[in-house]
Amino acid sequence: MPEEREIKIPVDMAFVLPDLDGVVDGTHALDRGTVELSATYWDTDDLTLLQAKLGLRHRSAPGEPGKWTLKAGARMVGHAVSREETDFAGPPDEPPQAALDVVRQEVGDVSLHPVAQLVTDRHTVDLVVGGTRRAEVADDRVSIRFGDTTVQTFREVEVELFDADQSLIDAVMSRLRSAGVGEPDSTPKYVRALLALGHHVPGHADG
Repeated sequence: MPEEREIKIPVDMAFVLPDLDGVVDGTHALDRGTVELSATYWDTDDLTLLQAKLGLRHRSAPGEPGKWTLKAGARMVGHAVSREETDFAGPPDEPPQAALDVVRQEVGDVSLHPVAQLVTDRHTVDLVVGGTRRAEVADDRVSIRFGDTTVQTFREVEVELFDADQSLIDAVMSRLRSAGVGEPDSTPKYVRALLALGHHVPGHADG
């Protein structure tokens, strides 16, 4: 599976994303604007996938078919969460067989269904050096949904690392701290949603 590496930082609703252009010499910030992302997470009643450090979701943006993503094996690398991530094509109403095959290799034959829905307004800025995207900063305003009802909202900044050296990471984090961000928090959006919806999640205080 390809690897995803990102730093997650909670911020309050009044936070203003700072200008990241020139955060280190030769780095340019390219604003990609804001898009609405709708994500549905699938698991068992007992959260078998979550307990096995797996995550399966379908996510789409307006006018796009969307895709399934399977995440596995979360571990910390400094402040960053590192996970294996694989995408699968398929309609949103049923996980694709290729994803289920991988899941069942890990946890056996389980019955999956939707357990959480998130809608995220994502404002993305790419950090580019010499024409190569080294990192992506996403400012996410997240709504946890139950049917048509918004149960809870929160906001976080994600710094996704592609080919970023430590000097770039340090400079971005310094710029964000100067703008008022708190300490990194590796809690996935999915887990925050489960807690808000009243699920017991081992290792996390119930919300």
